[in-house]
Amino acid sequence: MRDKRKTRTGWRKWALRGAWIAGGAAVILLSLRLLLFPPYKQPAVTGNLTVETQEFTWVDESRVETFADTGEKRALTVKFWYPKEQGSYPLAVFSHGAFGVIDSNYSTCMELASNGYVAVSIAHPYHAMYVKDVNGRVTTVDTDFLKSVLDINDTQESDEERVYELGREWMALRTADENFVLDTILEKAGRGEAAPFSLIDTERIGLFGHSMGGASSVALGRTRDDIGAVVDLEGTMLGEYVGFEDGTEIFNEEPYPVPLLDVASRKVFEEAEELPGKGYVNFYVQKNAPVCKTVIFEGAGHLNFTDLPLFSPILARLLGVGEVDARECIEDVNHVVLNWFDHWLKGKELDLKDCYGQGDGR
Repeated sequence: MRDKRKTRTGWRKWALRGAWIAGGAAVILLSLRLLLFPPYKQPAVTGNLTVETQEFTWVDESRVETFADTGEKRALTVKFWYPKEQGSYPLAVFSHGAFGVIDSNYSTCMELASNGYVAVSIAHPYHAMYVKDVNGRVTTVDTDFLKSVLDINDTQESDEERVYELGREWMALRTADENFVLDTILEKAGRGEAAPFSLIDTERIGLFGHSMGGASSVALGRTRDDIGAVVDLEGTMLGEYVGFEDGTEIFNEEPYPVPLLDVASRKVFEEAEELPGKGYVNFYVQKNAPVCKTVIFEGAGHLNFTDLPLFSPILARLLGVGEVDARECIEDVNHVVLNWFDHWLKGKELDLKDCYGQGDGR
């Protein structure tokens, strides 16, 4: 008989892998930046539009920054990628994983913008490895947050409720960040402010994210009625836990209301199939969602769904990415994200395979 405790411990190791892997590397990143982040060539975009970028730092006056003891309000830095050409484009909002950065999926945002989207990435302060705001102020990962994520991977079965509570706490913070950013963008677009806001079609909005950011994007897609499509890049859907009883999480039984794409590596997919009890929450959501598709990447590691293996190959190898070719993998990831949004936000044909992998062309 399978050891349930061993299986659930294995789940933690990959469900929040983006957090504990990057968390353990935080000190290395700060001291060896030049070695770890050499110059590199970005993947070529497939769109023909010229891409411009802007960054903003916005203060949410309704929330006190709980990671600081100064009483300051929570400030969020966002980065936009958008076409230089005038037009009306869908909005795609990205949330990075735990200990990610604002440029975690730079190439994905470039690909979207070159094909006629306004893409925006949110830097979640104190959850991110570091955030540099428009005034030059730098905040680094909160040590208590780092420790709580690392501790989860060492907890025993008796601590399942603690895992559930932390997940709820993280989702509450992340979705509040995303709600604030979205509301601010829509307000500025409604006032007709200059680009990128003047370019946004507020009736066509997509959400996507990696790891914890994928989870929060899924959570936000359930609560807002202005979201047209969601993409989860290997994130356990923590927001779909609605309670805890008899030592296990209670899943949300309401069908997911938005077209949902769940992207995962073959390894994670197979490990998820071995979970005891009700199984993996993502599978439950997929089964009950009116519109949902799963795409599996052969040979990928958790961080192959970001640009990290490109802009820091040494760090990526140390963190154990998959054997897939990193550039081919992220190009396929970018194709998948673009095609899902193109279908649901622009009405184009859906052209996704069930599996992607090394040597398995576009």
